[in-house]
Amino acid sequence: MKNIKDILNEKDVTAETPKLPKGHRAEFLEKLATTEGIPAPKSKFYYWKNIAAACVLFIGIGAFIYTNYGKEEIQESSLFTEMKSIEDQYLQSIADEWKSFELTANDTHLVKKYKERLENLDASYQELKQEFLVQKNSLTTLEKMIKNLQMRLSLLQEIQQHLKRLQDEQNNI
Repeated sequence: MKNIKDILNEKDVTAETPKLPKGHRAEFLEKLATTEGIPAPKSKFYYWKNIAAACVLFIGIGAFIYTNYGKEEIQESSLFTEMKSIEDQYLQSIADEWKSFELTANDTHLVKKYKERLENLDASYQELKQEFLVQKNSLTTLEKMIKNLQMRLSLLQEIQQHLKRLQDEQNNI
């Protein structure tokens, strides 16, 4: 029986490695050096493909932006204009009530007190308005804004009624 090492050594000795011709290595390195700087030729349509791909990409992005953001602006502007018209109506009513209150009120302390309360409500209204502009289409914020305006108007109407009752009582005495 032969040893496995001996069998493997016999095969290594008998197998000859092929020898390359002289100067083959130098020729190979020379060819490699000359072809290194030359880029592979590109097809005729290579640049047109890039241009077409860029156009398709830009059209796709434009369509995406238009469909997603174009509709929101239309809805937002209609909601904003509706809110603005409601706000204008309430502010006009509040201004009218305030003028009549100032004309009928004889007590400057009372006028000052209610003016402070209205200024506080107006400050909170301005905060809600900024929140509404940040959180677009927020119906809860819009409802809070309307309630604030209603509170201001009802406050003025209540004080007007109170002043009328006081004047009626003084006239009856």
